[in-house]
Amino acid sequence: MPERPTPGSTRERILSAAAAMLADDPAATLSVRAVAQRAGVSTGSLRHFFPTQRDLIDAVVAKIAAIQPTDELESALHDTARPAVDRLVDLLRGTLRDALADDSARERLRSALAAPRPTLTDEQAAPTLALERLGLRRIAGWVTTLHAETANESDAGTLLVDADAGARFLGTVLTGLVTEQALPGALSRAAFHDSTLRIAATAALSTRE
Repeated sequence: MPERPTPGSTRERILSAAAAMLADDPAATLSVRAVAQRAGVSTGSLRHFFPTQRDLIDAVVAKIAAIQPTDELESALHDTARPAVDRLVDLLRGTLRDALADDSARERLRSALAAPRPTLTDEQAAPTLALERLGLRRIAGWVTTLHAETANESDAGTLLVDADAGARFLGTVLTGLVTEQALPGALSRAAFHDSTLRIAATAALSTRE
């Protein structure tokens, strides 16, 4: 007789299913019915653990946030022997490389550009927006850490724009570079990625007295 799943394992199965759906398609809306089907549980069981879609989304994003950054990114951030701008470029380059390594994601982007989806409401786009906020918080943390080190070493002034605004700018640059790779001539454009990232990193870490 198969072992009956415990409440904890059921909850984790639901979260794992929802996270897998977002990995397959970051624009997935995570409907209760779709996640329950993916997890192999009833909609009633899902609602027992997550009464609303927002509860489910928040829990999934928290689960994703708990995943530690790669050792490569961590070492780039804390390599204090290198200038802050160089380290931020490396961090952005690694993020861009990871985004472009997903062939299925690029294919979805090409399809979206060729036949855009109907405009989604904020509620429908909630999972995508939550993941975006998670990514921006991570970038803002990089900017804050790197600026603090620079300020301590050289008595630098305050950032021209705050870390959150800088993160939003850098996120927009990354989105633009990823989008470029879904368009014809992608290989030619890739040659300019590093210079674009350096300009963006320099701007995000610029200070005033």
